[in-house]
Amino acid sequence: MTPICTVLLITYNHAKFFEKAIDSVLSQKTRYNYIINIFDDASTDGTALLIKKYQEKYPGKVRAFISEKNVGAQLNIWKAYQSVTTEYVSVLEGDDFWCDEKKLDLQITALQQNPECSFCASQSKIVNINDRYRENEHDSLLVNNEVVLNNSIISIDMILNEYSGYINQLTSRVIRMSLIDLDKIKYKESFLYDNCQFFYLLLKGDMYFINRIMSVYQQTGEGNCSGKHPWIRADHHTRALLDFNRETEFKIADKIYSEIIFYLRYTFGIYESIETDHENQVNKNNIKKNLFSRCWKSIYTIPMRKLKKKLFN
Repeated sequence: MTPICTVLLITYNHAKFFEKAIDSVLSQKTRYNYIINIFDDASTDGTALLIKKYQEKYPGKVRAFISEKNVGAQLNIWKAYQSVTTEYVSVLEGDDFWCDEKKLDLQITALQQNPECSFCASQSKIVNINDRYRENEHDSLLVNNEVVLNNSIISIDMILNEYSGYINQLTSRVIRMSLIDLDKIKYKESFLYDNCQFFYLLLKGDMYFINRIMSVYQQTGEGNCSGKHPWIRADHHTRALLDFNRETEFKIADKIYSEIIFYLRYTFGIYESIETDHENQVNKNNIKKNLFSRCWKSIYTIPMRKLKKKLFN
């Protein structure tokens, strides 16, 4: 049976998490055939050996793409999406896992039955292993917006005036790949970055939401997000969303600007509430100054004086 879905398993130094991640994919009970493409960015902790073991154990089902040198998260994930030839795709990062063996079956079925939907997403649970900044509390649920929780099909118009709590986690999604033309995407983060992809897909079609916990997002304190200082995260977040505006010709610019404002306020609040040691206290002003410099330099690549006014008034 021809595969209908590709699961992209993205790894970099995930040896202690990898087996739980891939086993959660291989344990899926679904009527649909799927393959697993593993893209490893030259891990140095033994992840590659584990990948090869699974490839040998599941020939044809598991395919390994192991980079000889580190190319960075963006290029590694971009290459992963470029490998997809199936109708649907789902992404799982090597330090997360799925917690529902019916995930693929339920989500692919939803997309098969609702061709107007560009993707299907589900609820995710957050496990805080070692994120000292606690951007999200341990054992909390990521989606908490009532509009999303109370509806199966969500259009972009339904969330344009919502304040927060509507964005699902990347690894909870199954995407209809026929709507994505990677060759036409100029700003890669406008599609790759979690929040950007959410809005990008909503501009392509509706979202089908299943209010059922199917994936677990682990904040390890080592990953591409939880391993970074909150203000570095905020800088990345701002840059990515501004790239999204350019990529989509500012179709929902007001929503994106409000998203930036909300996230910066939220992130600054997290850091200010943390008790830091003396060294961090000494360096705090310099870190903050550098972040503002990066953020505002990005923001002012287009006329956005009202953003600064809204943020500080």
